[in-house]
Amino acid sequence: MTTTAGDSGQVRLDIPKTSLERPSARMAKVQAGVAGLTHLGLRVRIDTDADVRDSLLTFGTPRQVDRSMVSAEQIVAVMHEVEGLRAAGLYVSALAFDGLGSIEVWAEWTHEQDADSRRTGTLAANGTPAPLPEWRALLPNDWSYSGDRVVQWDTPIPPPEGHEMLAKLGDAFSEASVYKVGESYLGKDLWAMDLQPAITATHWSHAKATTFKPTVVYSARQHANEVSSTSHVLRHAELLLTDPEQRKKLDKVNVVIHPFTNADGAQLAYDLYNITPDYILHAGYLGSLGQDATSGGNGDHPIYPESTVRGRLWSTWLPDVFLNPHGYPSHQVVQLFSEYTGLVRRGRVTERNWGFNKGWFMPGFGYVDSPEYPRHKDAAFEIRDYITRGINSNRDVFDLNQRSYARYERYGAQFDPDVFRLPMTDSVMIQMPLKGSTGGGGGGGGGYNPRITIWSGTTEAPDETAYGPYMELVAKAGLSWDQAILDYLYEAEHEVKRSGSRFFGGVSIKMNRPRPAETEEEEDEEEEIIS
Repeated sequence: MTTTAGDSGQVRLDIPKTSLERPSARMAKVQAGVAGLTHLGLRVRIDTDADVRDSLLTFGTPRQVDRSMVSAEQIVAVMHEVEGLRAAGLYVSALAFDGLGSIEVWAEWTHEQDADSRRTGTLAANGTPAPLPEWRALLPNDWSYSGDRVVQWDTPIPPPEGHEMLAKLGDAFSEASVYKVGESYLGKDLWAMDLQPAITATHWSHAKATTFKPTVVYSARQHANEVSSTSHVLRHAELLLTDPEQRKKLDKVNVVIHPFTNADGAQLAYDLYNITPDYILHAGYLGSLGQDATSGGNGDHPIYPESTVRGRLWSTWLPDVFLNPHGYPSHQVVQLFSEYTGLVRRGRVTERNWGFNKGWFMPGFGYVDSPEYPRHKDAAFEIRDYITRGINSNRDVFDLNQRSYARYERYGAQFDPDVFRLPMTDSVMIQMPLKGSTGGGGGGGGGYNPRITIWSGTTEAPDETAYGPYMELVAKAGLSWDQAILDYLYEAEHEVKRSGSRFFGGVSIKMNRPRPAETEEEEDEEEEIIS
């Protein structure tokens, strides 16, 4: 780093994570004629007024004390130091945001807000916000849409190409909004795209948008050598923008496209594909540190920054359905009859059933069966019917599945039925649980709140690694799944219910859309009760 005086050098300090709660906004100031906030006030609860670190070392190690105890004096000092560093030309973008002026932090050592138990740290507006992400920079020079197909199904799609496809669709169609959703551990930008009728208002609300219409999120490529998920969700987006029969569905459903969860792994898998295109390329399966790219995503400071993206997409849109398509090896991992028993992972011998191609299938189909959510089970089974009809409607996919299932039956299930199971639903392998969950902990799959997300699904396509005509075949299966679930949301009769009440000096209005959509019988019963 170099200061404004020209001094340069490097200083490192290992700062441990603390148990400090997230700050909460308590005050905002605006000024006529000035965009954004001129001042923001935050509150954070801390442990003590003065810094008593030295006295606490009797009770714990320095690391334990630094992790567990934070004082108001420390908070004020941090704000002062950040302001000084920025004035010296260092960390000028730290805590600097476009449209935000000065900041103050109330460090309070009481549970409830109390001005008498507070120290206030301030930070002047002397920083320089980092430039806002510009998705148009992803476009090729002098590019313009000519009506040609944007999304190719010939080779695996690496992050630069996939994000360029998003930008092309965003540039060509007013219904597409492209935005940055995060970064990977190795610094790759991650982008997503919302699809909905063109927005002409200067301000709009995600909460209202997902109340007035259902929302579905397609989040692909968690295990990045499973290549076809990016291909089919991007093609799904393109068809929603170019095919009139598909385009009309955006009038009734909000669609969110997130083509790369694990961008670092996707780039590695693509680089390896260019060297050995017929290998499984499992080095790209995990994130760049050898753990799943979603690891630690529920923590405040995960090692993988990309691990938080799905959670933020969910909390932003509060979707009815969240989809996470996957894949698996397209050919035998081991040579059959070689006397090799196959994969055993964490003591589970059933892992051997990944040993050879079993077509397109769903490895689990979680659903909620609880009196607290009386419509969820029926909705999940209706979604399943949409899926099987969609998969079977594509003759090429149907034939692939039946060939694969027959081979799996002959060489697997007939010899070891406990490991090689074939649970079929309408000629499609869907591994159903024996019974549904109660809904606690997101029983609909994915860990999402079932009051909001009624179902979350995962698929497996034999696509490690697919390219050429075979890529088109497995991507067709994924596209059929994408469209089937969108059709379920599109064809349901969603109703926004409004209610109001008076209070002294004003009125309030409440809008709610039941999830899943109510049946006609349920609506009739409600009307009878009201009348």
